[in-house]
Amino acid sequence: MAGSMLRSFVSGTRQVLSAQLFVSIGAVALAGWTLGVPNELVRERARLRERVIQLEEDMGSRGIVVPETPTVVDTAPPPAEDVYPGEVGLDEEAAPEQAPEQREPQAGGADVEPGQTRPTPPRADDRSFNPGQIFSELFTPAPPMRTVVLHVRNDNDAAYARRLGDQLAASAQVRVIIHVLSPRTQQQSGYAYFDGRQSQAAARLVAAFNDIARENQIAPWSAQLRGTALPAQGEYTADRLDIVLPPLTQNPTLRIDPRALEMRRVDPQPQQTTPPIR
Repeated sequence: MAGSMLRSFVSGTRQVLSAQLFVSIGAVALAGWTLGVPNELVRERARLRERVIQLEEDMGSRGIVVPETPTVVDTAPPPAEDVYPGEVGLDEEAAPEQAPEQREPQAGGADVEPGQTRPTPPRADDRSFNPGQIFSELFTPAPPMRTVVLHVRNDNDAAYARRLGDQLAASAQVRVIIHVLSPRTQQQSGYAYFDGRQSQAAARLVAAFNDIARENQIAPWSAQLRGTALPAQGEYTADRLDIVLPPLTQNPTLRIDPRALEMRRVDPQPQQTTPPIR
């Protein structure tokens, strides 16, 4: 009995050692292959550099001036203040102890913000890390969208955006704010939402705005926009959507109320007819 147990133990140990040997051989082969790939790339780079040197020597022997080698500069990522759209002071409205900024209310739920320089938003690393909040947001639905900010390039675009914003506010039951960007702002067109759970809701609102622009025959604003999800911070809350609209190259033709056309109608003057010459 003891001899059979010893033989089975020895055979099992041999099998384990054999398996470990095959695994180690495979690991060594894989390591050799991974080392060979970058070495081949290094050799290919050396051959290309030698070929470039030969071409430059041939150009110099023919009297051709060798062009200057372009300098490759690694572009740094844009700062945080260039990623977020312009602030409109919504956090000041939420604080009752602070005096709200004077605004010109417009009919239909759309407010107009004067052109202003974009202040620097708070940094994302200034917020306190709360693992419990992150874990709870994974299993809770996103808050409904309540605010849509339309960023336009100038006052002329704001007049058209106000009319479209009124229609969007009435159809989607949201608050629409029109913000005129500073002329020095180089903000790219697109939309931004500040909660990863709001991707579908933001896409639906942007599609609704595109449909309204299409009905009013505003071609630049009827095209689709790229969306970006940014961390919520400061006045950029989870229930807010920012849409940076492209500039209007020419005044689009909006649908006008027929009653306005009747008010502008001018009675034609009777034409004077010359008597026939006899």
